[in-house]
Amino acid sequence: MKRALHGLGILVFSALLAGPALTGQAPERPGGLAGWIALLPADDEIPGWKRSAKLVRASQEEELYRIFNGGASLFIRHGFRSFWSLSYRGPQGKELEVQVFDQGDPRKAEGLFEDPLGKPGRAQALTGLGEKARIDLTPFFATGVDFIRNGIFVRVVIQDKSEEGLNTALSFARAIAEKIP
Repeated sequence: MKRALHGLGILVFSALLAGPALTGQAPERPGGLAGWIALLPADDEIPGWKRSAKLVRASQEEELYRIFNGGASLFIRHGFRSFWSLSYRGPQGKELEVQVFDQGDPRKAEGLFEDPLGKPGRAQALTGLGEKARIDLTPFFATGVDFIRNGIFVRVVIQDKSEEGLNTALSFARAIAEKIP
């Protein structure tokens, strides 16, 4: 009898853990402002880089339109729930911006990632950051890294087209990916 109850307990626990994955739902989101800020690298978490501007956020469509004008419709069409952005300043005054879009559902985040209107003209696929990831090779003077993980779309853009710039953007992307539940 004990063995049967133990087996049943394991089955129920496994179902609770696998439930969101089987239904396509994202795991629980970070709670409140502090939870979302915790996803973003702290000062010097990436050596030499410090937060340089106030956090920009939107949790309603109107707020997103104020930030992105017509570009907001792309994110809204794919299930936008909330947006967070923070700028950083690094060595030699280089600038980097992190944008985090909670699309609420892995399928919606993938739809955003694959949407032709938001997809870079030239990109290189990456592995190890989430369900899908890429380096945006389109800008002349910047490097971008995009990835999706558990219904969250993340974009990291550094105003530096060098190998060092790419490595910095990847460091930020990895630091964020590791913190997304």
